[in-house]
Amino acid sequence: MSLFGDARRVLVAVASLGLAACGDDNTTTDTASLSTSTGPGTTDDTPTGTTAPVIPTGTDSTTQGGSDSMSDTVGPATDPTDGTATATTGSTTDDTTGPVSASETSTTGEACQGAECCEMGQLFCGEVCCNVGEVCNFTKCEAPGADCKEEADCAGDEYCDYSLGEPDVQPPDPMCMGGVAEPNGKCLKKPPLCGPNDPPQDPNDPECLQSCEYSPAGEFSPTVKFAWGGVVNPPYDSDIMMTPIVVQLDDDDCDGKVTERDIPEIVFSTFSNGAYKTTGSLHAISIVGGVVVDKWNVLVNQVNPTKQLAGGDIDGQPGNEIVACGANGQVFALKGEDGSPLWTANQTCFMPAIADLEGDGAAEVIVEGAILDGATGAVKASFNPPLNSSFVVSDLDDDGLLDVITSSRGYHTDGSVFVDTGLAAVGDFYATSDWKSPWPAVADFDLDGLPEVVVIDNLAHQLSIWRHDPNAPNGFVVVRGPVDINGALDPNSCPNGSWGRTHGGGPPTVADFDGDGTPDVGTAGGIGYAVFSGAALVDPNVAGIDTFLWIKQTVDCSSASTGSSVFDFDGDGKAEVVYSDQNRLRIYEGPTGNVLLERCNTTATLIEYPVVADVDNDGQADIVVVSNAYGKNDPNITCVEDNVNGQSGVRVFGTAGGKWVRTRRVWNQHTYHITNVNEDGTIPAGEEPNWTVPGFNNFRQNKQPDSEFGAPDAIVALAPLCEDEDYSLVATVRNIGEAALPAGVLVGFYTGEPGSGTKVGEAMTSKALYPLESETLTLPFNDAPEDVKNGVVNIYAIVDDTMVPHPEWQECRTDNNTGTSTGKCLIAG
Repeated sequence: MSLFGDARRVLVAVASLGLAACGDDNTTTDTASLSTSTGPGTTDDTPTGTTAPVIPTGTDSTTQGGSDSMSDTVGPATDPTDGTATATTGSTTDDTTGPVSASETSTTGEACQGAECCEMGQLFCGEVCCNVGEVCNFTKCEAPGADCKEEADCAGDEYCDYSLGEPDVQPPDPMCMGGVAEPNGKCLKKPPLCGPNDPPQDPNDPECLQSCEYSPAGEFSPTVKFAWGGVVNPPYDSDIMMTPIVVQLDDDDCDGKVTERDIPEIVFSTFSNGAYKTTGSLHAISIVGGVVVDKWNVLVNQVNPTKQLAGGDIDGQPGNEIVACGANGQVFALKGEDGSPLWTANQTCFMPAIADLEGDGAAEVIVEGAILDGATGAVKASFNPPLNSSFVVSDLDDDGLLDVITSSRGYHTDGSVFVDTGLAAVGDFYATSDWKSPWPAVADFDLDGLPEVVVIDNLAHQLSIWRHDPNAPNGFVVVRGPVDINGALDPNSCPNGSWGRTHGGGPPTVADFDGDGTPDVGTAGGIGYAVFSGAALVDPNVAGIDTFLWIKQTVDCSSASTGSSVFDFDGDGKAEVVYSDQNRLRIYEGPTGNVLLERCNTTATLIEYPVVADVDNDGQADIVVVSNAYGKNDPNITCVEDNVNGQSGVRVFGTAGGKWVRTRRVWNQHTYHITNVNEDGTIPAGEEPNWTVPGFNNFRQNKQPDSEFGAPDAIVALAPLCEDEDYSLVATVRNIGEAALPAGVLVGFYTGEPGSGTKVGEAMTSKALYPLESETLTLPFNDAPEDVKNGVVNIYAIVDDTMVPHPEWQECRTDNNTGTSTGKCLIAG
């Protein structure tokens, strides 16, 4: 399934279950019990218990208003005096004909005014009765398809409906945090999406699905959600001076595999005693139940904590791996689940990347020394000549295969050079001072469908752009000559002798900062953070000094090489900059550079930067930022927050009330771009060039592939359960939205209309419900009044039955959160 397809926007179909026929005197002619595990593909375990035409939907849900929808429609209550049913929707009242005996009307495939007219074993679906063995899938009768455990098991136009399968009898692994059995289901056809000018005729019983989006209010008041480490007395064992990565490493939801639905891990290296090159330790942490959990800590005193990490599936086996650089010239590949070794190679390693270079389904690990086989670590190709700067991986020559691109060269997968510009080259200097390297990134700045390489030269604090052109002399064209990234800022803001006074420039970010549809460039120097207009950079008539969108004073006099990341937090098409200099984390408004957030965040700096990902699976972006107190005695590295001078460790910033848009749960390497990794950590075979995918013409920016504004939409259906002498109410919560509905959603049960009726109990969902998924909640109610059991007083369920606004999530619609039914069981259990 394509990562960027429309599959995730096709959400849910409603499956109705039939009732056994009743006689004219409303006595039952057969029995069936309500089951939460067996779906409508069977006839001996079928949910029952509503007065026609209120029909159960899904495996374990009911419809309202005489159809198979789940909504807030007030269902029909049979009037004992005249035998009619009244359905009320809002202020509208519709009278319908009372029950029709199956013995009077045979309706297989024909119009039907109520479920009771269907023959034994048939299901009422909209206005027809389905054949035995069929389910009602979004107002259409359908025979369930193949068995499935996930959507990928079904055809492209199908989804996996878990309500139609039985959970595994094998209990879940107690180490799994979700604690649920592996789901099983049947494939059903996806419902169609509504056209923009063609909404469903009945919103409560739609034949198509409307878009489900929630737009943030635009507030920008992030707070610390989680923290790991902190300032301690020497040896400062939570000091971090590298870029963390975010990737799925273990099976949290107990479905037997590592997928994007699991809680991602944050992986990083620490150092102690100020020995930031030799005493590294590799950590993986995760957010579980709102608490930071240490997953593993390995390679103590073996990993180089100034170098970078990469994560993803490199061996083709289930689960993901971590690649780290050793303190003594090694490359370590570790199994993500527990941090145990996969392989070790002796190669120059500074900023590893993972990619399927040849598009054959087998990932490679690319380090500065060589191209390595992902599964074994064996050398597949060496670079000739050796790399002369840091690198990125992309298809520079448009031949369908990925290339390794430095600041001045392009290498094919066999390690040979196919273009050498001679620009911003550092030669052997790079081998000993890799953090001062020139830094490349790739995007399509002139929007002609072909990429350009933007280069930040740290030695000369300059920006330049070149393009590979096989028809040009020497195979390249200079698009923009050197531009001083310091602009008009005074370099004397850094002290004499500091690197940042005479040099500077960190790894570039690429994003549309001003909303003009053209990617722009952001970079940090020693004395300032600058954003350049992409449109101006590729216009030869614009002078270098006039290519700035803005520049703001910062302080990074030590390495002057820090990176940054980009994210459009409010989804307005204008990306914000996330950057931390020596003293402070700041978020800058894209078009203007206005500071939206400023917090103390000390670091002696190398090339680290904050990353943006959804690290706790709450459907909103988070900022992961690292810090260290290594330089706290340096007068140029000081910031007091909460009466503490200097910070250390990992902090996760987020915002409450659904104010930030959704994003991916992955940021897997320093040279991250959206198309280089799937959200579950698998590596695409035949990676799409990021500049060719709408919305992804960027670099070091995260973005949700489908709808950034996608939101959950909770609906609930209700039915009584009559089983021997027991009586219960069964509510089925279903998510028909475009984003996951978090666990812990409260459902209230009522007799009589909410507001004037009586609340008789409540229950809470136990797991996240992704689009198309449902969960059944049962409330024992043996002491139900007779007027409920005989159908005089209706029963109601309200999903998200709380008056308190959620700080974590928002629904796209709340007017469909009530489900209702008669409490009368047509068929005894």
